[in-house]
Amino acid sequence: MSWGSTLEASDKREQLKLIYDYIKFHMGLYLSTPPLFALFANALSMQTSKCFLVGLLVMICIYVYAAADAGLFIGRHVNNQWQDNYLDQFALEAFSPKRRFRHHTLYWIAIGFGLVGLTLAFLAKYVEVGCLTFCV
Repeated sequence: MSWGSTLEASDKREQLKLIYDYIKFHMGLYLSTPPLFALFANALSMQTSKCFLVGLLVMICIYVYAAADAGLFIGRHVNNQWQDNYLDQFALEAFSPKRRFRHHTLYWIAIGFGLVGLTLAFLAKYVEVGCLTFCV
């Protein structure tokens, strides 16, 4: 995917700024989501549950990878000298499905791991599902 041929360079630069802000937003989510899960687990007295801790650890690992990738991506476009075709080069990487997967889809996958960990911990502690005794 790339920009239309009639789009002005100033509009392309404006979209570059939006993508940069969007990535910063996601980096903020990567930093703030695990503590929110920990707060929920603490409020329900499940913070030491093995199931919760595994889900949280997987979530954090995914977020570290996604945040590092996002930082490297934006760093390449901010810290390198721009050439005449920098907007086209940016578009090739910014609009790729791989980048979107790494910076967006992985966020939701990690949420899934966190929710599964919380749910299993909850079921083991409060519903006393017998097969989940290892979670406690």
